Amino acid sequence: MFWTRKRIIRFFLFLLAVAVAVTAFATAVRGWLHRDSGYYDVDYSAQTATELFDSGVHLKYYLSGSSADIRAKLREVQGAYSDQLLWISRQMDAKNTYEGITNLASLNAAPGEWVEIGEALEKVLRDAKDRTAQRGPYSLFAGPLHQEWQTLRYLDEPQSRDPLNDEEEAALLAALTGFIGDGISFSLDLEAGRARLNVSEDYRAWAKEQEIDAPVLDLNLMKDAYVLHDLACAMTQMGYTAGYLYTDSGLSVLLNTAGEMAYALVGGKAGEAVEIGQVKLPSPSAFCQFTAFSLTGEKYGYYTLEQEGKTVYRHPFASALTGYPEQVILTAGVGGEMNQLPNLAEAMLSLCGCQTPDDAEKLLAGLPEGCFAAYTLQENEKDLLYALPRNGEKITLREDAGFELAVCR
Repeated sequence: MFWTRKRIIRFFLFLLAVAVAVTAFATAVRGWLHRDSGYYDVDYSAQTATELFDSGVHLKYYLSGSSADIRAKLREVQGAYSDQLLWISRQMDAKNTYEGITNLASLNAAPGEWVEIGEALEKVLRDAKDRTAQRGPYSLFAGPLHQEWQTLRYLDEPQSRDPLNDEEEAALLAALTGFIGDGISFSLDLEAGRARLNVSEDYRAWAKEQEIDAPVLDLNLMKDAYVLHDLACAMTQMGYTAGYLYTDSGLSVLLNTAGEMAYALVGGKAGEAVEIGQVKLPSPSAFCQFTAFSLTGEKYGYYTLEQEGKTVYRHPFASALTGYPEQVILTAGVGGEMNQLPNLAEAMLSLCGCQTPDDAEKLLAGLPEGCFAAYTLQENEKDLLYALPRNGEKITLREDAGFELAVCR
């Protein structure tokens, strides 16, 4: 074949381009495979990702060593984390049943019948039942109430359907709250290794008429606390302690057995989150963060409306006592020991369920010695962060945030 000068030049340019592309690809692969020591976001394993993608649970884990060591350890942690979270989440699922697993959905599907349950689920149900018996803002039987609010909060224009503007919606919430609080419509019987959900005929007939199919038995606002607590215990028992777990709902657990963790304290200005300071808690610790508005600025899940010149905040923390999100607490943080996470979460719910500022102060005064709590109010003449004297000493406020510490009685 006769090669002209121009063809030879083009051929060598082609070879050069191929060499550059191969080198760039090899460099990209090496960069992609290379791992430096530090914290890593641990994804769900491929086998569990489809089911866990909307669980709202996340893990950051510290890894060190060579790139190969880090990649291997990351896969190991990923597998353990995903498998444990999947098992725990399935047990606490109130809507879906799974082959070989008895869960909340199993009980909802068989009202009036005894159902055999595992030890872990029985422990959670006993705890949730005891908290429900206190007749506070939390109820194990408030599944339909919270599903109704979830539907409202995720509408494109929720204000028109809000119970302040819609009499039918207000009546529906009132009826649901009435069933939850009457003490006879719902109950849960527990014996060693089995449980029975009881639902009154009156509620069943009413729910059918209203076309409500939400499960009655539902961990709702305590679910993330139970999931995170059990997951943290499992990870710790397996020796995976170099990281922290957190949820989209504002809960976090530091697994480390030594040192301390600085948790951000959040306030609000003009409807936006502002970091106003921090509190340091010894490890292993847990923390619950609440804001009456979206912490990330997301449109869905939170909204506001005006009533008589006052901003009314709508958020997930609807009280089982009133059927509504209360309008006292704007932001709050509650923290303590890792193994106390369900107690901390309930303290947060009780704080958010306060109907007056005085109720909030009294609640703080009654918290255990080892429990940290601080909050800001929706209506305040000054930017104040409220805390007990023993907790005020642990708080470091940011000077540029403009908040002051108000010591509760």
